[in-house]
Amino acid sequence: MSKAAESEQYQVIWLIRRLFRALSQKSSGNLEGFGISVADRAVMEFLYPEKMLSVPEIAEQYKVSRQHVQVTVNSLLASRLAVTKENPRHKRSPLIMLNAKGRELFSAVLERDEEAIKLLFSHTPKNEVQITRQTLQSLLKELTGG
Repeated sequence: MSKAAESEQYQVIWLIRRLFRALSQKSSGNLEGFGISVADRAVMEFLYPEKMLSVPEIAEQYKVSRQHVQVTVNSLLASRLAVTKENPRHKRSPLIMLNAKGRELFSAVLERDEEAIKLLFSHTPKNEVQITRQTLQSLLKELTGG
């Protein structure tokens, strides 16, 4: 094992990667019965409760390709969870928003998420959660320049 791989910082990144994969699997499991994918959930979160964004705007916030977001938006439209509105700023890029059915479904997803998050953090002291959040925010700021 290299010196870099043995460092505390490398171990933190390695743990974040593992945590991300575990959270993704857990999130996917929590969505069973809702009829949506993890990608659908992510896009719905940007639109909830009543935001109107274009596909390029969602892609920018989500840090993924517009094509990926477009496929997901198409899925939400086909499932009748979202609708399009004319975009006064860009005629060829409509605004996407959740309809009542989409908002209701996502509200239920959030309730289930809240229960899972409470359980996950139930044995972690509040001050440790705050320190972890601050550390992750600092790392994100360093990576994104924001």
